[in-house]
Amino acid sequence: MRWRPSAELVRAIVTMSAVLGSFGTTLALHDIAGFSSTLIILSVVLALTLGRLEGHGSWRSRGARLATLVVVAIAARYVAEVLFHHEAVGGGLLAVGLSAPILLRRLGPVASRLGTLMSLPFIAVLTTPAVAAPAAHDAWWTPVVAVVAYVWAAAATTVAHSLGLLHDVPPAPARRRAGRVLDASTRMAIQMLVSLGVALVIGHLAFDEHWPWVVITAFVVNSGNRGRGDVLTKSVLRVLGALVGTTAATLIAGRVTPGSHASVVAIFVVLAIGTWLRPRGYAYWAGCVTAVLALLYGYYGTGEGSQLEVRLLAIVIGGAIAVAVSWFLLPVRTRDVARRRTADVLAAVQDVLKGRLEGGEPDLSALHAARHHLELVRPTWRLHHRLRRPTTAPAHALDAVLAVADAAADLGPTPHRATLGQAARDLGNVRRLLRDSDHVTGLTPDLVAVATRLREASAQA
Repeated sequence: MRWRPSAELVRAIVTMSAVLGSFGTTLALHDIAGFSSTLIILSVVLALTLGRLEGHGSWRSRGARLATLVVVAIAARYVAEVLFHHEAVGGGLLAVGLSAPILLRRLGPVASRLGTLMSLPFIAVLTTPAVAAPAAHDAWWTPVVAVVAYVWAAAATTVAHSLGLLHDVPPAPARRRAGRVLDASTRMAIQMLVSLGVALVIGHLAFDEHWPWVVITAFVVNSGNRGRGDVLTKSVLRVLGALVGTTAATLIAGRVTPGSHASVVAIFVVLAIGTWLRPRGYAYWAGCVTAVLALLYGYYGTGEGSQLEVRLLAIVIGGAIAVAVSWFLLPVRTRDVARRRTADVLAAVQDVLKGRLEGGEPDLSALHAARHHLELVRPTWRLHHRLRRPTTAPAHALDAVLAVADAAADLGPTPHRATLGQAARDLGNVRRLLRDSDHVTGLTPDLVAVATRLREASAQA
């Protein structure tokens, strides 16, 4: 049997190809032009995330993403300069730069991707050690570095797609605007802004030059917020991973000469491992990211083992800040997130059934996209199920929704029409019940019945 690499391994190879290409090009430009090493870090951060985000698209859409990246990179460079000279003002600008892009999620998947791109240069600013001061002529080279990172990421992903090794992640299904004053994206943006603000204040007051560790942890824990239960789950996993990664890397960095090439090699090895393991759990990624930061600080001569206890305490406090804010300030309930994504899946299933009943071949892309985004909240519900006595738990409800989606996707071209029609009517009843319900859990038996009827329609074809 011919061996085929897993999707996670392919994505990691593509991403690291972009990272190493961007790093090598920027390093060569650095030797020629003499700009600061902050731009080298920027190129790595940009390529690392672009390698995951960049996919197929028209030249127009890619041009828009590149233009956005260049403009925001220039703005972030000035924020870095302000942060170096005026920490309070720079910290406030940094918090705004990391929070504002979250608002774009409400405008759909295209705007959401642009928002993610907008946050990348500010993440680079946050992760750059303070001793790596920006140089005066960095402003001229910042857009060049942004273009270099984007070109490498686009080239790596294009080659992988052309070889059939890589497939785009389905975009989030479009939703109608909710009637409430503050939708989930707005509340999450406010939560991020407050979390970073509190982390900045506590970091400067209690940890002096170690304040970035508090802020980075608060940012990482709040990123990709899918409800307060999700934040709590990820905070525990990410803090545990960060503690392990920071401990190991700090002890190693303390035994390596500052500026050593061994530190650079170790950084890229850890980045590759983290990129590969990221889809398998938050703890792996958190551990690798914080290990990279510890190695980076060690490279600049600020990674002594005596600082380990302070960093660990800063990580714990940063995670606690993120959880407290997400839990008590404009909370987004995880059950509401699951309910909304369940509604997306069932709407997509209804469209598939309608297409089959009309004798056509329905497009399954919307169904696959909705299913993928429901899967993202599944780990939180599974943990919820383990912590409660065995009963009709949310984990069972989501399993039933996914079973309905799979049964609809597996329908052949000629399912039994009467059985399929009854399944469509039952599904319509479930969707009406969901609109009037506060939770998806109570619908588990009805969802199981719909999935069973869909499988019967396939079997009777």
